[in-house]
Amino acid sequence: MYGYLGYFMRLFVLSVLLLLAGTAAAATDAQRSEFIDALKAAQHGQLAQVAGEVADLRNYPLYDYLTAADLRYQLQHSADADTDNRVSAFIAAHPDLPPARRLRGPWLASLAKRGRWQDVIEHTRPGENTTSQCRLLHARIALGQSPVQQALAVYDVGHSQPDSCDPVFDWLQSRGALSSQVMLERARKAVLAGQFGLARYLARSLPPAAADHTAQWLNVAETPAQLADASPGLDGEVAVYAFKRLALRDLDTAAQLLKPLVARLGLSNAQRYQMRRYVALLYAQNHQPQALLWFARINPERIAGDEHALGWEIRAAIYQQRWPLVVDAIHQLPPDVAHDEEWRYWLARALAATGHKAQARSLYAALAQKRSYHGYLAADALGEKYSLNEQPVPDDPTIMAQLQARPALARARELHQLGMVYAANREWRVLIHGLDESALAQAARIAYQWQWYSRAIITLAKAGYWDDLDIRYPTPYTGDVDNAAAANNLDPAYIFAIIRTESLFQPDAHSPVGARGLMQLMPGTAAHVARAMGQSRPAASRLSDPSVNIPLGSHYLRQMLNDWNNNLVLATASYNAGPHKIAQWLPASDMPADIWIANIPYNETRSYVQRAMSHMTVFESRLQESVVPLDTRLNAIKPTYPDDTDTTY
Repeated sequence: MYGYLGYFMRLFVLSVLLLLAGTAAAATDAQRSEFIDALKAAQHGQLAQVAGEVADLRNYPLYDYLTAADLRYQLQHSADADTDNRVSAFIAAHPDLPPARRLRGPWLASLAKRGRWQDVIEHTRPGENTTSQCRLLHARIALGQSPVQQALAVYDVGHSQPDSCDPVFDWLQSRGALSSQVMLERARKAVLAGQFGLARYLARSLPPAAADHTAQWLNVAETPAQLADASPGLDGEVAVYAFKRLALRDLDTAAQLLKPLVARLGLSNAQRYQMRRYVALLYAQNHQPQALLWFARINPERIAGDEHALGWEIRAAIYQQRWPLVVDAIHQLPPDVAHDEEWRYWLARALAATGHKAQARSLYAALAQKRSYHGYLAADALGEKYSLNEQPVPDDPTIMAQLQARPALARARELHQLGMVYAANREWRVLIHGLDESALAQAARIAYQWQWYSRAIITLAKAGYWDDLDIRYPTPYTGDVDNAAAANNLDPAYIFAIIRTESLFQPDAHSPVGARGLMQLMPGTAAHVARAMGQSRPAASRLSDPSVNIPLGSHYLRQMLNDWNNNLVLATASYNAGPHKIAQWLPASDMPADIWIANIPYNETRSYVQRAMSHMTVFESRLQESVVPLDTRLNAIKPTYPDDTDTTY
């Protein structure tokens, strides 16, 4: 193992190789400061006022970003034919430059606003987003064309479309192309998409009979209990949609209603399958014994091609420890699916439980060669050591030099140094686009040398190279991690595993729901944790600071462990899904941890726990040169815990 010494040695070797590969001289701090000032000026239309700085930056890798910012300002404030010519020439001259690409949208919007319809048509590319599609249709209509079918295709969706589509839809209306049938079909799709407001809006323009249809669909969709009295004329897809909503609210009632509902509505075989399948899945995900009975009622020919449903039938059998059924169900999987590590492990587990020891050992032995959650469990079943299979990416100075010659690499490096994360990521994608596996692996080594760990890990995965553990499992922020581990009685490997699983070592990671930083803390959670630690509430922006995020996240992790009596599995699941959900998923009696993990209802949380436990194993090896067997870390799951209803956080 490389451990800490190997980590620093690797950085040294990579640095030497990069120098040999002809790395361009790094930009100076003065140049970077001048660039930031010039960029701010360009964004405010004042580039001419910093002409001296601009001249100094002519050979700076990000010089063209200044031009792009200046052109964007001109498009927003004083666009004319000269601006159009400059933008067109700039985009053509820099096809791989992200800010040049990102100029196209504002430019096309400006062209449309000024009625430059022929230019809109000439410069809109096929397959662009809906806003661009509608802008193009508007241009064609303005020039006397009649794209009725294309416009109807944009109209006929179950959700609202961008404002740029309004003139197109008004044109359809003026031509009489929006018949009551067309509008009714859109209302139906809106109901099926849960866009009830749009459905009501459309119903106001429909004739009485069609409006009544929409009202009927809305009634059962919004109040699914009304399905019990639904008339035979109810649309079958709407019935399935409402049935699923009912099942989510009251599964037993939905299950009892299914047979009479099918008989009364005359649903198709496909619609019946969807309803039975949904009931079976919900019973399985709620860990109810009825699950296997409902799976048995599903048409075997239909479920044979349904990987998701088959997977949950297997999970239900695993949960109930019906091992012969597990064997039979796994044998029904398509061969390529059955070969997945998860199902190979459970087949071995089921074979061992049914007395087929030799077959089980053979499966375990092959799986134990893998560096993965199920591979470790297989090794534990055999009492063998783990196969970490460490193999660094081979050095390739020729490819390294070729990468160093690419302008996108220099731009990505500068943006990364400047902390312009999103722009740096865009340039990195330009760099690696079209690279073969060998070049991707070398690019990953460059990102690792820059300590840009997220790009290094992602790029190495794209290369399909899994065995360089230095790159895939770096150990930055060791001081903060070690201090937090000591303060909270945690294994540093556990903290590193959570950081890698949560943020891939991106300090400025920001999730769509607002979680921030290395350990992805919600600002509200961070405030509660800080109060418990006797600290003031941290500003949300401070959660991007590792020295703030790691202590708070580690304290929260310790609280999760305290709540679950030091059960690592439940604490990890709680960190991802919240303690309330975990309390709902506890079994009725003691259960082996691997069975419980396999039946976590949320795919994201199930994968999260498996990845975190697998990552912890590797980090243990890298930090301590020894590994605690996974099966000794995964304590049995119990029905109750001392603090399983604690809602402090």
